[in-house]
Amino acid sequence: MSGHRDPMGEAEEEERMKPWLLWREDKQTVTRQLEEGRHLDGHTSAFGDNDLIIGFLMVEGFWSVLVETEADGLKKGNGYPPQTLNGLWALCELAGVERIAQSGKVVGDEALLRMVGFQAEQIEKAREKGRPRVDPETLSNHLERISEDSVKKSWWEHVRLLRSKRWYRGGVYAVDGTDITIPYGQKKNYEGAEQRGAAVGYKLVVVLNIEEGKERVVGWALGGLARSEKTLLKAILKALREQFGRLSDWMKVLVMDRGYWGARFLSQLKDKDGVDYVTRAGNDDLDLVKDMEGLSRLERTEWHEIDEVHSRLGEIRTRMAGFEHVPLIDADEKQWGECRAVIADEYDRKGNRLPDRPRFYYVTSLPVDPAKTESVGSIRAYYRRRWSVENQGFWVLTKRWNLNTLVARNLNAIRARLNFALQLYNAENCCAWKHPGSFEEELPRLKRPPKGDRLGRPSIMIYTPEGEVGAFQVKEYQDLITNAVTRDVTKAVTQEVTETVKKEVRDRIRKGLAEGRTLEEVLRDI
Repeated sequence: MSGHRDPMGEAEEEERMKPWLLWREDKQTVTRQLEEGRHLDGHTSAFGDNDLIIGFLMVEGFWSVLVETEADGLKKGNGYPPQTLNGLWALCELAGVERIAQSGKVVGDEALLRMVGFQAEQIEKAREKGRPRVDPETLSNHLERISEDSVKKSWWEHVRLLRSKRWYRGGVYAVDGTDITIPYGQKKNYEGAEQRGAAVGYKLVVVLNIEEGKERVVGWALGGLARSEKTLLKAILKALREQFGRLSDWMKVLVMDRGYWGARFLSQLKDKDGVDYVTRAGNDDLDLVKDMEGLSRLERTEWHEIDEVHSRLGEIRTRMAGFEHVPLIDADEKQWGECRAVIADEYDRKGNRLPDRPRFYYVTSLPVDPAKTESVGSIRAYYRRRWSVENQGFWVLTKRWNLNTLVARNLNAIRARLNFALQLYNAENCCAWKHPGSFEEELPRLKRPPKGDRLGRPSIMIYTPEGEVGAFQVKEYQDLITNAVTRDVTKAVTQEVTETVKKEVRDRIRKGLAEGRTLEEVLRDI
């Protein structure tokens, strides 16, 4: 994954960091004000495109995990509750990838409004002065109060939820890393950032299930830019063991690029964890590469040709050979058992070597039968699956979800933001897999919330100037307005009658006194 920032990514971050207006869901307060005859703004509302992803997060349990992420650095409660700010940041992330609309009220469904607990609208900075709103600084400060331990607790709860639903499919996983670099001239005061060459920033490593169309992140780690990707991967695997036991119970193959090379590491992955590996050996000076080259020149070596189609290279032909019992030797010339290997050269369909394309050296613990084309070709196919995900799954993470853009200088805030984005990435993939149609088509298929009304009932949402919102069914709203109007009319009529009576009494008193009668006599007659 690339670590370079681009103008489009920065524009997306500006969208994500706009202020938000908030209305707290408080139907009781809104009802009282309607009964008092106050004139309040409102609009008709119904289940819409935003509500599909929000409803999915709700009914499948993802929303609860996100909003209950503990802001354990919060010393005292003030302002908005942490759950509201967590929910609002989730909406920021969804708006940033255009999964929900970037204008207008976010929630359209009455039942969802009650479950979310608030209504929100992204606004321009100069709009709506004096109204309760949350600016980017408030959200950034909130993320800073979420500790590393709280992030870990939230993340593993999310993974357990996915595992309980069996939404990690297949046993093939891939790992990759990206650089999160700080723009030139802004390198000071970024907590935990490290320098590598001229660049300063962080390294993010992600382990991803690579079942096509069902990509799910299972673990991730963040470190300074100078940290080794292999070191961060080891930390992820250690945490996965602690959470879920022996890796081989659910992870069958781990596909890695050249940055994770290490004979000892690969040997232990297979022997101790029971996980097979597929990787590339990229250093021509490695003894293992020299051994593979020597084997490739033997007369008994069998070569196989497979036609492939690549998005960038087009239709090509790959010539491959497989080898067994290859010594797995580290850079210090120590042998860590044996492995299998595959060499691959790329040609066009006319048999000409592709220019500027290297010879590929694949190393694996999976069985390889050098005599069988399918067996030899399967190792390259595994690695190509990783390449496919790198240019789809990992690309989506960095480009669409903008993971390589920093939202704060505080390490807690950076980690917390990654936790939200990666959980939502998984949840959105699951939603697209379970509900691929439009919101109208998918509403009947969306599970009913465990608590509350059914989804999809049209309603009227009413807003107070003080920042409350309530949703009403049409007849319920009509009855409130009718009663309020009736009381107003009755009050006005009563007041008019009272003024008429007062005038008549004054006139009769004035007339009686003019006739020479006493006040007592006049009042007795009245």
